[in-house]
Amino acid sequence: MTADVRTFTAPNLQAALDIVRAELGPDAVVLHTRQRESRRLWPWPSRRCEVEVTAGRGVTGDVAPRVTASPPPTEELAPPPPLLTPPRRSGPPPRNTVVPPKWSPNDVIPDEAPLPPTRPISPPRPQPPAATAPTVLAQAAVPDTIAARSRQAAVEPPRVESLAIQERLDTLQRMIQELGRERATLPLQDVPAELFPVYTRLLEAEIDDDLARELVAKVRERATKSQLADPQALWSLTAASVEQELRIGPPITAVRGRRKVVALVGPTGVGKTTTLAKLAANFRLRDGLRVGLVTVDTYRVAAVEQLRTYAELIDLPMQVVTQPAEMSHALNELAGLDLVLIDTAGRSPRDDVRIRELRAVLEAAAIDEVHLVLSLASGLPALKTAAANFQPVGITSLILTKLDESAGCGPLLQAARQLKTPVSYLTTGQDVPEDIEPAQRTRMARLILGQDQIAGPLRHAA
Repeated sequence: MTADVRTFTAPNLQAALDIVRAELGPDAVVLHTRQRESRRLWPWPSRRCEVEVTAGRGVTGDVAPRVTASPPPTEELAPPPPLLTPPRRSGPPPRNTVVPPKWSPNDVIPDEAPLPPTRPISPPRPQPPAATAPTVLAQAAVPDTIAARSRQAAVEPPRVESLAIQERLDTLQRMIQELGRERATLPLQDVPAELFPVYTRLLEAEIDDDLARELVAKVRERATKSQLADPQALWSLTAASVEQELRIGPPITAVRGRRKVVALVGPTGVGKTTTLAKLAANFRLRDGLRVGLVTVDTYRVAAVEQLRTYAELIDLPMQVVTQPAEMSHALNELAGLDLVLIDTAGRSPRDDVRIRELRAVLEAAAIDEVHLVLSLASGLPALKTAAANFQPVGITSLILTKLDESAGCGPLLQAARQLKTPVSYLTTGQDVPEDIEPAQRTRMARLILGQDQIAGPLRHAA
């Protein structure tokens, strides 16, 4: 098989395909595509990813003979397979017949079809017999089977290679069809060339393709002719469009002498207890407020002990509630404080019974605010399910956690847009109390677009 196979890189798939067609012609076949970290210096801050495409000019027709299995041996087969057992004859050998040497069980069966060696090793390699010897074929049945298996083994790799090529071609066909469907939603001629860098940067920021196209369309509507010629102005318009898509809620505020009760709810494993500890430490140590803690997470002993440890470290009073009737007594014990934070047990969004139990506990506490804690690393479908199923407990705002564990902050835009509940806080790590910050439009937009880094302590600002 002969083929001209080369690898090309480009900022996106469309640009890579254009290069393939320019270098290898319209009949080029794409064999493999992947996304990798870019080794180039982009003129703008980004995550510097690019598309790598492996393509070939074409494959010649010598593949088919290699993968065609040999037909079963018959009496008309010429020449027959090499013999490992010599024929037994009483008289002299027939005319034009070559008598092979004797075969021994110690002979080595070759991996490929045997060829006459130039320097035979004792016992010598068998020579091919004449084509007109039906009796010889019958007598050599067992060695013939071994030789046939050897030939079949030699044929198998090309067959596997051919199947792999066919799979790649099928994959390429599906990719082309999918690309055609995507391009149909936004024809190439409808997008000015000046906006394609904006579109690619949005995709690099892990923003969904449909949402990226929608943002590009909005930028195009708002941009003037002079702005279309200015990449920096276009990017500023894009950032402004992202900010307009965000729903931001106020952070928790507390006034001295007027107690506020705030509860944190959410699914298991999203970081409610750690988030509550960050909030409590900031309000107590930085703002100097009198803060108390209540936990109703009695399903996990470790969670109670974790919160108790935090309370002891920063000298906070703490109450444990096991049922709704105990909530009133716990709050009376915390009378005279400025802020009471309630930690609840993690509940499955699909567990209606536990959701009703949680609602009863919160109603007994006369809650002022309920913040739903969700992990951005869970994925948008899980976020939407949790937000919808926790609504009966009276959600007032969202706290999005584990930004440092998510693949990128692009999904933050989809979450803030589709959950239809304002975002009050973001958490960016495990450190208490540093890794929490109130949600701000400009900061969130810069995170989403990859202009700000998540790493680093981000302190709470009231």
